[in-house]
Amino acid sequence: MRGAIVVIMAILGVVLVLTGVAALWGSAVGPSRTDGSSPAGGSSGRFERGLTVAGKLPAPDVLIKWGVVLLTLSAIAAGAISFSVTASAGTG
Repeated sequence: MRGAIVVIMAILGVVLVLTGVAALWGSAVGPSRTDGSSPAGGSSGRFERGLTVAGKLPAPDVLIKWGVVLLTLSAIAAGAISFSVTASAGTG
């Protein structure tokens, strides 16, 4: 069960990071949304529509941050990252 959770968290983390990157890229490369008109006389290809949709995704930096959080949690759950806290008391 633990392995399945790790895989699901890793997949969701990668999807969130890639979606955030696509949103950043789409908003940078895509057409400006200030005029509200469609580019090239109303007919656009699948690629241009994909850029438009990717540019309209909300807060790409938040998507990337949550993706990194999920990837980190999945690495911790898989045992790739471990934390240990030790304490020692001297006898005097």
